[in-house]
Amino acid sequence: MRPVVFDGQFGWLHPASGPDGVVLCSPFGYDALCTYRGMRRLAERLAARGMPVLRFDYPGTGDSAGEASEPGRWRAWIDSIKQAVAWLREAAGVERVTLCGLRLGGTLAALAAQELGGVDGLVLLAPVLSGKNYQRELRAHYRQWLSIPAAMDCIPEPDTDAFVEAYGFRLYQDTLASLRAVDLKRDAPRPAGRVLVLDSLDPARVDALVAHYREQGVEVERHSFDEYSRFMLESLDSEIPQSAFQSIENWLANGAAHAIASARLRTIVATDRLAQLADNHEAAYVVAPGVVESPIRLDGGRLFGIYCRPEARGLAGAPAALLLNTGAVSRIGNARLGVRFARRLAQQGIASLRVDLGGLGDSMPSLDALSLDALYAPSGVDDAACAARWLTAQGHRGAVLLGICAGAYVGLHAAAREAAVLGAVLVNLQKFTWRNICDEHGKPTVAVAAFGSTRSYLRSMCEPRKWLRVLKGQSGGWPVARELAGRFAARFGATLADRIERVCGVELGAREERSLLAAVDAHGVETRLLYGVLDEGVEELERHFGVRGARLSRFRHSRAAFCEHTDHAILSSSAQENVMSYFEAFYRNTFSESRVPGTVAVREPLARRADGRRARAAQWLVKRARAFRLFGEA
Repeated sequence: MRPVVFDGQFGWLHPASGPDGVVLCSPFGYDALCTYRGMRRLAERLAARGMPVLRFDYPGTGDSAGEASEPGRWRAWIDSIKQAVAWLREAAGVERVTLCGLRLGGTLAALAAQELGGVDGLVLLAPVLSGKNYQRELRAHYRQWLSIPAAMDCIPEPDTDAFVEAYGFRLYQDTLASLRAVDLKRDAPRPAGRVLVLDSLDPARVDALVAHYREQGVEVERHSFDEYSRFMLESLDSEIPQSAFQSIENWLANGAAHAIASARLRTIVATDRLAQLADNHEAAYVVAPGVVESPIRLDGGRLFGIYCRPEARGLAGAPAALLLNTGAVSRIGNARLGVRFARRLAQQGIASLRVDLGGLGDSMPSLDALSLDALYAPSGVDDAACAARWLTAQGHRGAVLLGICAGAYVGLHAAAREAAVLGAVLVNLQKFTWRNICDEHGKPTVAVAAFGSTRSYLRSMCEPRKWLRVLKGQSGGWPVARELAGRFAARFGATLADRIERVCGVELGAREERSLLAAVDAHGVETRLLYGVLDEGVEELERHFGVRGARLSRFRHSRAAFCEHTDHAILSSSAQENVMSYFEAFYRNTFSESRVPGTVAVREPLARRADGRRARAAQWLVKRARAFRLFGEA
């Protein structure tokens, strides 16, 4: 596959020599993150069957130019699909084109096909058939997210008509108005000669749409999409819908007319055209005023990243930022944080590389499934170190890492061994060391994140309705009490071991964790462990390095910091601003000879900003009661 850019849209061409091409139209927002690996696998499968495939990001999404907040996005998204069809026809020389869209991408694909005319086929995967229902669905997703432990400290977004948010992605007012007005039966009465529908969400509306298409003389085939719910899980857990993909492959193959002589002739033509693309695919392109990006490959093409830099000369002699994957999410980042922050840094004169580590995003290998062990594997550390060295080879003084969750783990271990790493901001680090916990099928053999942070228990103790749930027997207190007893014992043991070490010089416990931080310190890597005040990672920090990481003070270059209103995966707007501002201030104060223009001062740690009496009370409770919740939900 080859990265391509057309009319400001970033995409991937999966080349093949057949006369029938496919344009994949991705879903919106969080759905696109969940299904990124799956849509890549579908493109690869279709290309292996001889069909050139183009998958791409709409304007203001993914790696394409623009912001989702810009007006006219709905019209721009439909037009971008039409541009993608024209580009595929020209670049790959295909004779027929099929559009394949998932969720909102299916709706956009049908509308674009109707406007284009001459589209051979249309595949609708659980398309959005009611804009009003889809808006309600997004609002429900947002309320559901607010109820989980990771979002406990977030500031809820206002319930407004200006936008609808779900998992950090927003649809704005003019886009929502356009979506609500869509009626596929009216607006796309005959989008293609052949239509394949896979849907199990809204049978009544799908029945009506299929009947309408058949009345219009469209050849329609319909299948259930029973794998939908497992496909739409978060990126680590998302399962490839093998049956659905097989149905798509078969349907496309049955509708294609493959002439052997024609295929041989096209192989020569396609090879010539793709050779021209290979010469130009890494050219820099403008994505925002004064900001250019280049798709790059590292380690012999195994790793992929986007190099973002100021169009003019950046800060002389300054290191570049290296943005690592958050969990199994592609380089785009949750709520498009990776893209937005890279361009924000470039506007301040700071270059960056957002990279996909091996097995993630668009790097190799291409995988059907991922596991926690894969995210924490040593190979990821090797890949991060490789990316840091690449930045040094481009003339930067080194790399300053930004990693979140599993990305923080990878960044910490890369900082301990790679000389090209000068600094690191590690957000919501869950584990300092990792022991493989997955079975041969990639499933965890132990419970993961069964309990929230101790501070979330403190917050919950202040809510009478949750005590009432315990008294009614609706929530069990014994499992929580057992968990807290284990935490108390572990912390007591760690504190005792620290006292013995200080008095007798005998090192007990947490030796791996301390050795790791000592290695980072020996390399002189300025490291900041940044946590949301209620994040579960605080438990791990305090278990090994004392309350609020106090024992990190023995290291010269490592410190812990805490931010309010910062969820675990950095999905909320407040959390994103906290992380970006903290990194900017850290970079400015540590690595810039002059102040970086336009940055926002980092938020002070909670203890410095909170009311004195409240802070003292919270500290007393945390140290002595270890603040626990008495129910099974956060």
